[in-house]
Amino acid sequence: MGIFDSDFDIENYVLKRIPELENLEERDLFKSIVSGSTIELYKHVKEEYSALERRIFEEAPKALRMPNLYICVVDAEKYDMTDANMFPMFPEDLRKTEVDAAAMISAVGNNREFYLYTCMIKADYLTLKKLMLNSRRFKGVIENEFGETPAEFIVKPNKKYLKRAETLYNIAKLNFLPWRSINTAYLYKLFDVYVVSIEQWNDQLEVRKVTTEFDEFSEDILYNPIPIWNIWETTIKANSYPQPAVDRKYFEHYLYKKQFNEGHEYLLCRADTVIRNMFRRDGDLYIICDSDLPGDWDFYEFFPAPDQKNYDNPVLSNTQDESFSRNMIEYFGQRIKTRTELVRFFNSFQCKKYLTFVDAQIKGKPRKIETYSTEEFIDYEYRTGDRSQSLEFAFRPADEDFYLNRDIMSFLVTESQHFFPEYQCVGKLV
Repeated sequence: MGIFDSDFDIENYVLKRIPELENLEERDLFKSIVSGSTIELYKHVKEEYSALERRIFEEAPKALRMPNLYICVVDAEKYDMTDANMFPMFPEDLRKTEVDAAAMISAVGNNREFYLYTCMIKADYLTLKKLMLNSRRFKGVIENEFGETPAEFIVKPNKKYLKRAETLYNIAKLNFLPWRSINTAYLYKLFDVYVVSIEQWNDQLEVRKVTTEFDEFSEDILYNPIPIWNIWETTIKANSYPQPAVDRKYFEHYLYKKQFNEGHEYLLCRADTVIRNMFRRDGDLYIICDSDLPGDWDFYEFFPAPDQKNYDNPVLSNTQDESFSRNMIEYFGQRIKTRTELVRFFNSFQCKKYLTFVDAQIKGKPRKIETYSTEEFIDYEYRTGDRSQSLEFAFRPADEDFYLNRDIMSFLVTESQHFFPEYQCVGKLV
């Protein structure tokens, strides 16, 4: 705790120190002196210190960075259609779908699995990893209007939403922004359920309900999950004819500040022409490209942080606290070289409330790995060698039973991998 920390209360500090003085006269003298001029002087110095801190922070150069991404998962029946901050990653998830009984019977009859629905299993990463290695089958029933028919099911990791999130990488490149790892812990808990065998069934019958017995996972299943995030796709119409750029080779399109919602951030998500540069000036957005024709522009609109109380599950994010040191590291591309910098780095993330960084050690090839890379879709050409050493980060969980601990840790370790390309970064819970 520093003397000018926001949570430091000098008056309470003085009250706690007074009883330590045994002489009553000294107590009265101490109280009158300190509670008078000393406290007032402290408050004045603290105010000046805070003003200086704010001025330095505001004047420090800030690196361009991707907007903060917030992700959560809700029950389809509980999603608020009027939610003004979080939206389905796929709007079609809000539509109910029917099982094609004829297609199901045809697939199973030809020894092919048939997709039925997607669920979320609230279990630890290592538990789910073991489940996938075992190729386990679950029993259950499929109901029709006349009764139930026994069936067998398998589960496979759902890749649909992960691929949707991965598109942000190319969008970052389109907008000339450095990549930031995203906290997609929930998306690794989504599984597709397939039927692989079913007893006698008339393909003219309608499928009323599918019930799968998930055994030890039964209490950890969320049916009809809808992943939501703070992104809304929007189109902004160009209001002016493009002007030739300075070099007369490309053309400058610009969108007015008033066309963007205040407090929201925007990323161009697609373009029918080659984008040469993008920048803002006094709130207006300038797009330098090859096209000399006016047109509409498609954007991802990033909404502000949602209110956690509106959701049953925790809202996860890659958000970091604003700080002078973070701005300097990002702006000048500095490396993390000390343990103090590591502590500051991990503590900057809002997900620090789930995990506390403990230590980091350089080791040989790890035998048991508790984390995974959340960026396997990125081709790092300079990491082609077989790294003989690993950098192991240890974290202490706030709740040892929280099923997302190792997934959040994987996000943090993946983000730290950017600073240590010469090592294989891994994490463990202690």
